[in-house]
Amino acid sequence: MSQYENDLDIYYAVGNANTQRQEKEISVIINKRNAAGWRLISTSTAMVDTKNQFSNLYLFWEKEF
Repeated sequence: MSQYENDLDIYYAVGNANTQRQEKEISVIINKRNAAGWRLISTSTAMVDTKNQFSNLYLFWEKEF
């Protein structure tokens, strides 16, 4: 029977969520996780503060061991 481990990354973004810097930072997170054998199973976003455009990106991971 397979066993799985789950993990979560939270990426905090301030301002415009579509900047190249933020896209590169998220890409680095994904590439590091994939190289370590993790599989991205779900993502979610939440607007924390609309006045200051502060949001969170949640990346949910799974790894079989």
